Amino acid sequence: MTGPRSKTYIDIQLEPTYMFTNDHFYTHMMEINLAHVLMLKKQSILSSQDAATILEATYRLMENDYEKPYDENVEDLFFMIEDDLTKEIGAELVGNMHIAFSRNDMDTTMFRMLWRKKIVQWLDLISQLRTTILHLVDQHKYTVMPAHTHGQQAQPTTLAHYLLAIENNLHRDMDRGISLYSRINESPMGAAALATTGFRVDRDDICERLGFDTPMKNSYDAVSTSDFLIEVANVLTISLTTLSRFVHDLIFMATNEVDSLRLHDMHVQTSSIMPQKRNPSALEHSRAIISKALGKLQGAVIVAHSVPFGDIVDIGDDIQPTLVDGYEHTSQCLELVQEILEHATFNKQLMYERAEQGFSTVTELADLLVRNYNMSFRKSHSLVSKFVKELFRNQKTLKDGGAQQINDLAKKEYCLTLEVTEKDYVKAVNVMDFINVRTVYGGPSPQEVERQRQEAERDLTDKIEWIQVTLHKLSDYSARLKRDVELCVNQK
Repeated sequence: MTGPRSKTYIDIQLEPTYMFTNDHFYTHMMEINLAHVLMLKKQSILSSQDAATILEATYRLMENDYEKPYDENVEDLFFMIEDDLTKEIGAELVGNMHIAFSRNDMDTTMFRMLWRKKIVQWLDLISQLRTTILHLVDQHKYTVMPAHTHGQQAQPTTLAHYLLAIENNLHRDMDRGISLYSRINESPMGAAALATTGFRVDRDDICERLGFDTPMKNSYDAVSTSDFLIEVANVLTISLTTLSRFVHDLIFMATNEVDSLRLHDMHVQTSSIMPQKRNPSALEHSRAIISKALGKLQGAVIVAHSVPFGDIVDIGDDIQPTLVDGYEHTSQCLELVQEILEHATFNKQLMYERAEQGFSTVTELADLLVRNYNMSFRKSHSLVSKFVKELFRNQKTLKDGGAQQINDLAKKEYCLTLEVTEKDYVKAVNVMDFINVRTVYGGPSPQEVERQRQEAERDLTDKIEWIQVTLHKLSDYSARLKRDVELCVNQK
């Protein structure tokens, strides 16, 4: 230490960083210390006696919550722990504990240990939301609704088909998360400051002891890269943008004028003056939480840019709180939206009537003219457009129109003789027939939706199994590390 530190620096940076590191990284830091000492013993860099003494003191310290307030005479948690161990087992042993070891490789390792678990926990929340949505899909294969593009009725579909579109996005979120996990779960340990060490360390050994899949290939990359943190921010951001659009739709559906979604009483609030109000407050708060999460996550990206390509410690202390806040907001929103969907109800009859009363089936009418009456699509599109305008001008619906009107317009506008039958017309503009005929892969017909649902269920089952296996691995390495420490100490 070169001299007393500024109180301003302590208050603004050092003490808050110490508190955050203690809350989120203490156990990981201690596990790294234990695994490193066990590796040094295995490689005969430390004697069995010295290793046992270090391990015993370190493990005893790890088992107790580290509740010491920040000591301004010591730089950070790393050196506070070292200071405590020095008082117990002496400076020489504590110094030897850090042979071939640096805060550089330790810091980025503990960051990876935190984020690999958080990504798995996030994946678990996504899987719960997918489970709820797929349950709704199963219930609503025949729940007709108008789909919208540009805020206007487009074509009829089903609520199940719409929800499967959301589910497909969540499916890809999980794919991205699992892929990200594989890139996070690489061990930097053994990189030391950046150029490894002249000691004969075993990087594979410490990698396995800490539950990583493989050591990182390049030691400079191991201590300098921040891309895994940026990828965490971006994977969560991609997911949140979909969730935000979904919440936007749900709020729209809950408006009085639309009234296709009714939230449970526990998710609404009333007005201080208007007794009739059922404000969709839980959804509104979900939207706000998403905004907070996106702000924090993008803030993490900004922190990581325009710094030297040296060790990640340059930004490690500053990027973590921002990223953790963004993650916590993301998790909160997923939990809230999932609960909202579990208890909400949909107005099936009204949704059907909206689809039936609009003009959303006329795509099928245009297609019918092409398939059955040998018209070019552009001409049939134009004819049906004129037909719709005429009905709208006269304040009529498709039920008020008919085959004869189509035939008359074809004669008048294009000098074409059509003989569209009333049976063809009625079938073309019927909402359920519109949906049933769309059996194309990925379409909204009930049988095709059921195929999609079953495929999604199989994928979700596989991913839930992956989550369970991975969480087991992340707890198993800790148990094995504890056993190895106890074995070494007992042989003392």
